[in-house]
Amino acid sequence: MKKNLSAVMLVLLGLAWYVTLSSWLGNEEKYNGMIAEAQRLEEKGLYLDAIAQYEKAKGIKGGTLELEEYIADDYLAMGDYKSYRNRLNGIIDVYGPVEADVVKLYDFTREYFSEGTLIDLVEGWYKRYPDNETVSEYYDGIKGKYTERTCTYEKIDDFTGEYAVYTLDGRKGLIDTEGSPVIEAVYDEILFDGKDKTMISVKDGDACFFVNDKGYRTEMPEENFESLGVVSQGRITAKKNGKYGYLDTKFNEKTEFIYDGATPFYEGIGAVRQGQKWAVIKRNGELVTEFIFDEVFTNSRGICSLNKRIAVRQGEACFFINEKGERVSEQEYDVIRAPEGDGMCAVCSQDKWGFADQDGNLLIDCVYDDATSFANGYAAVCKNGVWGYVDAKNYMAVAPCFDGAGLMTPDGTAPVCHGNTWTLIQLKVME
Repeated sequence: MKKNLSAVMLVLLGLAWYVTLSSWLGNEEKYNGMIAEAQRLEEKGLYLDAIAQYEKAKGIKGGTLELEEYIADDYLAMGDYKSYRNRLNGIIDVYGPVEADVVKLYDFTREYFSEGTLIDLVEGWYKRYPDNETVSEYYDGIKGKYTERTCTYEKIDDFTGEYAVYTLDGRKGLIDTEGSPVIEAVYDEILFDGKDKTMISVKDGDACFFVNDKGYRTEMPEENFESLGVVSQGRITAKKNGKYGYLDTKFNEKTEFIYDGATPFYEGIGAVRQGQKWAVIKRNGELVTEFIFDEVFTNSRGICSLNKRIAVRQGEACFFINEKGERVSEQEYDVIRAPEGDGMCAVCSQDKWGFADQDGNLLIDCVYDDATSFANGYAAVCKNGVWGYVDAKNYMAVAPCFDGAGLMTPDGTAPVCHGNTWTLIQLKVME
C-alpha cells in the first residue's frame, strides 16, 4: 500500500513540475515575443507602441531593470525628456546607482539643463550613495564650481566670522561675504575677532578705540595706546611706549608692559616676545615656558594655540608643542602655518608645502610651492605661481587660476586675487 502511495506521489509531483515547466516555457516564449515585437516597433519609430509592449511584458516577469531601461530609452528616442528623466530617476531609486543609468542621467542633465540642476542632482546622489565610485567622481567634479563676486578691492584679508578686513585707497574697513562694505574703509587699522561685533578694534591716526559693526564708537580708553588688539577671553593685547602687555575690557592693566610682541589669548594660552625670543604665557600672566623659541606661529586670527597645539620654531626646526610647552612629536619642518580649525596645517619641507595633522604627522606630501592651512574642508595651494584649492583628499577642487587665495569660510566664500585686485568667490557646493 505504501509503495503504491509513493508511486502516486511521484507521478503527481512529476505532473506538477511538468505543468510548471510548461507554464514557464510558455511565459518565456510570450515574453520573448513581446520583446521582439517591441524592438520591431522601435525600428519603425513607433515608440509609444513599443513602450506598451514592454509594459505588457512586465505583466509576465514584473518590473525588471532591463525593461525599465528599454522604456526609458524609448522616451528619449521620442523626445519626451521629462518622462526619460523620471524613468532614470526611478531606476536609480529602485535599483541603486546602476553605473550605466547614472552616466546617462548625468550626461543628459549636463547637456539639457542648468548647472544648478546638475549640482542638485549630484548632491542628492552623493548624500545617498557616498561610497559609489561613479557618484563620488561626479561629486568631485562639481565641488569646485563657483561664482565670482563683482566687488574688487586692493586687498581682502581672511574672514573671521562673518566679516573680512578689506583695503581701499590705502584705508581699511570690513566687508561681509557678499563683498559689501559693513564698515567703510576709513581706518589705518581694523581688527575683528569674529565674535563680538560691538568691540571691533580700529586705529585712526594716533587714536585707538573700539567700534561696533554699524561704525559707531563703543569704547575708548582714557590712556593713549599705540595699538589695541581684539578682545579675546576678556583680554586685549595693547602697546604703549613701544612695549606690549594685556588689558581687561575696562582697560585695566593685567600684565606689565614689558614685551616686544604679544598674541591674543585663546584656550587660555598666548605667546609673548622679549628681544628675539618667544615664550608661551597663560591668561593670568604666568609663563608656561622660558623665552626659548625663535618663533611662535599664529593663524589668520592672530592666535597661536588651537586644539591645544602650538607651532613653534627653535633654531632651524619647526614642530608642535602642547599647552604645557611639551613637544608632541619628533617630526620637524622648515616652516609651519598654524592651524585654522580642526583641519590639517600647511607645512614646508625643502621649499615645498604639504599638510600635516596637529600632532605633526605628514598626511599630504610636500609638493606645492605654497599653501594655507585647511579651513572648512579646503586649503589654498600654489603651483607654478597660480593658486587653487584642494580638499582633504588632496583632490584639486578648484583648479589653479588665481594670483593669490585665502581661507574658505563655512559657506564656501574665499578671497582671491587677480593681478593687483582682490575679489570673492562663492562655492556652489559646500560640504
